[in-house]
Amino acid sequence: MASYYVRRTLLGVSLILGLLAIIYVLVYVAPGNPAYVWAGKPRGPRAVEAIKQAERELGLDQPLYIQIAQFITRFLAGEWGVSIAFKQPIQVVVFRSFKATVELLTFSYVFAIPLGLALGTFMALRRGGRVDLLLKIASSTFISIPRFWLALILVLVFYLTGLQPLGRLDPRYSVEIKEITGFYLLDSLFTPRLDIFLDALVRLIPPALVVAVYPLFSIARYVRYSLSERFYEDYVIEAISLGISRRVILARYALRGTIPAVVQIAGMSFVYSFVEAAVVEIIFMREGVGRVLVEGLLRSDYPLIVAVFFVASLTLVIVNTATDLIQKKLDPRVRI
Repeated sequence: MASYYVRRTLLGVSLILGLLAIIYVLVYVAPGNPAYVWAGKPRGPRAVEAIKQAERELGLDQPLYIQIAQFITRFLAGEWGVSIAFKQPIQVVVFRSFKATVELLTFSYVFAIPLGLALGTFMALRRGGRVDLLLKIASSTFISIPRFWLALILVLVFYLTGLQPLGRLDPRYSVEIKEITGFYLLDSLFTPRLDIFLDALVRLIPPALVVAVYPLFSIARYVRYSLSERFYEDYVIEAISLGISRRVILARYALRGTIPAVVQIAGMSFVYSFVEAAVVEIIFMREGVGRVLVEGLLRSDYPLIVAVFFVASLTLVIVNTATDLIQKKLDPRVRI
């Protein structure tokens, strides 16, 4: 078990270092000139000199392999520089936006996982019937529909009904809330400010519902098919012949064997949900990774773009590593 943990952790670290190098190269060859933006988009006879000075300040005058080595060293040391687009330390911009995105993802998965388990169990218990058929069609439909379409439909519905739960918080509360953790739901409870909590919650629920669609129905479909097979296993049939109640058989025997795979599915779904959350945040005009990334791309803010992709990659590697370790704990048969 310890050997598995060490190997999985080392694999995660190597992935992070490799992703850092790949991200920098991809951003390096992308169109646009961050030195031009950093220099203030100069014009006139001294524009070339100003751009070259900006390149020296940003370290873009060095060979690519030196830039990559310096970039990885600085990032690991916590020296991320200043954002070209926001004129603020990159750490401040990135972590503020990531807190908003993580709050959205956490809220989505808090009810997506238990609802997926419940819906999958319900479908398995009624397999072959009309309800099961309708739910299978609904799950396939919702999984296939692009989440940004669902987000646009919700925004349109709110507009037609006169409701506008856009943004992360009402502007009048933005100056009143005391940021302790950076998660508005928690900070409003710690303060305590029930009015801010309700406002943040109302604005969080619609995008969270959109993000939760994929993990919810993915888990539900797996649980449905897994339980349907387990109901015909010998140990389940024997438990039924011994007169054990249906609820005990379901919870203690059949459903328990699906938990490790559900953990893995939730971890894999997190990758898709992270990307979807960034898009959904833009549609719902929420502060988050999506808005910061768009601003960075529009202004050729390479340091900020690289930092966003790095933290996103780091988050996904950590989540997948933690998922594998949890699955190994639940099921010792798992191999790296």
